[in-house]
Amino acid sequence: MLTISAGHYGKGTGASGYMDEGVETVLVVQELGNKLQQKGIKVTTIIDKQSKSQKQNLAYLVKRHNATVRELDVSIHFNSARSKQKEGIGTEVLYVNPTISPFAEKMSSEIAKAGMFKNRGAKHRTNLAFLNGTTKKAIIIEICFVNSEQDAKLYRSNKDQIIEGIAETLRSYFLKTSLQMTTKPSTLVAQTNPITRMDAQSITSRALQQKVEEIFNDKEAVREELKQGIRLGAFQPLWLEKFNRGTLTLYDYIALTALLYQKK
Repeated sequence: MLTISAGHYGKGTGASGYMDEGVETVLVVQELGNKLQQKGIKVTTIIDKQSKSQKQNLAYLVKRHNATVRELDVSIHFNSARSKQKEGIGTEVLYVNPTISPFAEKMSSEIAKAGMFKNRGAKHRTNLAFLNGTTKKAIIIEICFVNSEQDAKLYRSNKDQIIEGIAETLRSYFLKTSLQMTTKPSTLVAQTNPITRMDAQSITSRALQQKVEEIFNDKEAVREELKQGIRLGAFQPLWLEKFNRGTLTLYDYIALTALLYQKK
């Protein structure tokens, strides 16, 4: 569902100052990838270990991103000013597709909050190879400025919170899009084909209906079944969250058990 990459390819290949962008981007991507997997998000991480120039690096990243199955592309960077300075400069998120602007704004805000940085917000950029070359919605995260002494201190002090903030914002993005995908088709069916709409009469046997309801009412068993489905990759964690909120329907459960059976 998601592909993330380090925007550079090792020590000395990016901006430098109070820290080295080429080193830090790799570390962040590795930790972020692990964090996302723990949250149940399917993620591909890309770290370039073969390029010898910035041009090669950009071409490599775009090609690798476009070769993956995903809904969103994310590249991790650190920013740089013209010279070193003591004051904080902040975080920003770059985008080219206007439909992702609200998400870029949210991401910048959450990173700023987690790292105690100044929030520079979302920036529309049309001249960046990564944003123009990738075929899905994409953002470039500029965590902070490597040549700001204050930014570097805040980053080192709050690194874990920053990575958690990025991961949680990405998780919420996919939770929102997944809910939109699951609610829109059912609305369409209800409007265009009432006969196939799922309701209490969809199970023609009353005895079978009662049996399914008995199974569904065993909440602890349902919870464990949903956890198993998530572990096996049959469906996303959002369904367990819906169950915990009390919004999972009987027919959601029937569909999910079918997916779990198929996965087994």
